[in-house]
Amino acid sequence: MKNIMVKLQQKWLTKLKINIRKSTSSPKFSRNESNQLLPIIALEQVTLAFKQQLIFDALDLVIYPGEKIALLGKSGVGKSSLIKLISGLERGFSGQITTRTQRIGYVFQEPRLLPWLSVGENIDEVLKAQGLTKLQRDARLVELLTQVGLTAYQQHFPHQLSGGMAQRASLARAFAADPDLLILDEPFSALDKQSVDELTQLLQSFLTDQITLLYISHNIEQVIGMSNTSLLLKPASKCLRYSIKTPAERTNFFNNIYPSELK
Repeated sequence: MKNIMVKLQQKWLTKLKINIRKSTSSPKFSRNESNQLLPIIALEQVTLAFKQQLIFDALDLVIYPGEKIALLGKSGVGKSSLIKLISGLERGFSGQITTRTQRIGYVFQEPRLLPWLSVGENIDEVLKAQGLTKLQRDARLVELLTQVGLTAYQQHFPHQLSGGMAQRASLARAFAADPDLLILDEPFSALDKQSVDELTQLLQSFLTDQITLLYISHNIEQVIGMSNTSLLLKPASKCLRYSIKTPAERTNFFNNIYPSELK
């Protein structure tokens, strides 16, 4: 009887197009009873429309812990919408999204620092959410500011920073969350090449095998160079997955697969 009721409930939810979002705080690299690695993010039959325009129609997608993903596709195909779905910023969908972490870090094109707080206070707001003591927060803040080279700017406000410095602060804030999942949405697109190179090296110094990376960028060479998997979004809710773990795979993807798929 219980199974029948569950099936009826699922059918009813599907009919009414009510979205289901499950969020757990399972340990990194969780496995099921068969010792299979569980995805950190799973989208099942997700449909999303905006102003009567269908963006995703019954999209299925899984992302596994530790994957470094280059999210690619033509403009308007839904890359930013997918990130909003995964991060919980978009709720007007039908289907089911399962997130096996609540620790998500973000870096956007704009730093999005709170203008009325100093650099140190912006980062400390995230540290407070981790439940750390004042002593622990102070120590972690010093560590983060040192890593991003902003020790001398702890008391500065966002408007007093250059674009590169502001993104350094944004990066420190993202890692203050001790993220299982790091989402980058065109984080360096407004910066000059020198700043991009410096911040890319800085980002790589933060990344560990345990952190899952989801990276959108129009700088294809850069994003492929930091990734081991490519998700190529196409119209009609197609999401093509390619391994780009080795230099040979990256070269083949960059020279052959990516150009042909975008035609």
